[in-house]
Amino acid sequence: MLYEESFGTIALKKENDIWYTYLIKNKSGNHWGFPKGHANISETKKEAALRELKEETNLKFIKFLVEKPLIEQYSFLRNSKKTAKKVYYYLIEVEGEAKITSDEILEGRWVEITKAKDLIVYEASKEVANLVEIILQRL
Repeated sequence: MLYEESFGTIALKKENDIWYTYLIKNKSGNHWGFPKGHANISETKKEAALRELKEETNLKFIKFLVEKPLIEQYSFLRNSKKTAKKVYYYLIEVEGEAKITSDEILEGRWVEITKAKDLIVYEASKEVANLVEIILQRL
């Protein structure tokens, strides 16, 4: 079995006491999820996550809302080979106007965090969205 890691952000902004997250629709698989990607050599997990956010959405990082990442794990088939994947997501507050800046992304959308799991396709990502809701209630 192959193994792969990605690093992403759960980009959040608060308006009128409601938290919103920015979701992207990937060309690969045509599904909604959180911005993420692979690290470059010598990049830390956080650096990779923040770079991917900037590259894919043009949103500006303000601060980490919690230090420890949420971890999503799943497996999939690529070229008939099973691959186990681990994604580290950092909860961050962002500002700026979202603009899709990657040819890997079809579109992006701000969604109330409580409604994000209705748009997100994969169960592992829905579970992450549920955890985010719980964490935000405690902040």
